[in-house]
Amino acid sequence: MIAPRFLLLGCLLVSAQGLVGSGSAQAADNPDPQIVRLTEVLGALDADPALADKAALERFKARQALADARVVRSRDRAHALILANAWVEAARDAAKAELLDQQSAQLDRERDQIMLEASRRDAELARREADRLRLQSLAREEEAQRLAESMEQGRLAVENSEAQASQALKLADARAREAELARKEAELAAAVAADSAGGDASPPPSRQSGNRTIYTLPGSAFASGSARLTATAQASLQSMAKAVGRQKSVRVEAHTDSQGADAANLALSQQRADAVRQVLLAAGLSSARVKATGKGESDPLTSNGTVEGRARNRRVEMIVE
Repeated sequence: MIAPRFLLLGCLLVSAQGLVGSGSAQAADNPDPQIVRLTEVLGALDADPALADKAALERFKARQALADARVVRSRDRAHALILANAWVEAARDAAKAELLDQQSAQLDRERDQIMLEASRRDAELARREADRLRLQSLAREEEAQRLAESMEQGRLAVENSEAQASQALKLADARAREAELARKEAELAAAVAADSAGGDASPPPSRQSGNRTIYTLPGSAFASGSARLTATAQASLQSMAKAVGRQKSVRVEAHTDSQGADAANLALSQQRADAVRQVLLAAGLSSARVKATGKGESDPLTSNGTVEGRARNRRVEMIVE
């Protein structure tokens, strides 16, 4: 009795499989337009190089839902298509969202890199400013120390005796007058030397940059390692002052090569810029219109690796606007 029942059940299963196979064959012959459309959307998503590797799970679910929609019974097809459409849309949205997340992360990394570079530049500028202020502070401390020592010497002289104090004051006054006379003689000698270098001395070489004229003194305009201008350089600057006139503004920028310590180069360049400014003021330019800045070795024209390169980098530029 048991065998006939199994035989009947097998026949029913075969009949059901035949019906399903028939339905699948009909679906293959007459594909549903919605399934075709969803398949194309999913294919376009796969073909997009920017999205092809995104939303793997949603893409798998969408393919599975489309496969189910192709073989589902007619009465369940509407629901299967809704589900397949939802998974296809979810795959596309998830892929775009993942791409946006990657792009956002890349932008964040680029922004962090820009901020890091800006911080490095700010730190370098702060270091240079700190070096400049430190040099100024050292100069003030040395001057204060000299003044303190001078006052201490005077106090000791007063404590010893009024006569000795008076003699010390007279001696100090005489030395001050001698120093002043020596300074005036040096200035007069420099002026005479400048005149003898040629009353028709030419201004320093110049070039145009927009509406600005840039005059350039070479490093040879100064004694080696000092801020003392040669007589020829003074005469050239005086000629430049005449050519510029009193209505123009002049920015003096002094540069050094990379030889020596940064702080020492910065100090020397400031001293040279100040020396050039003093000559221009003495030639008649307004102090309010002439500014002087020492740049040190921070702005070379060329490599400091050769003698010629270092010679070009040692210069003073007068920028007339």
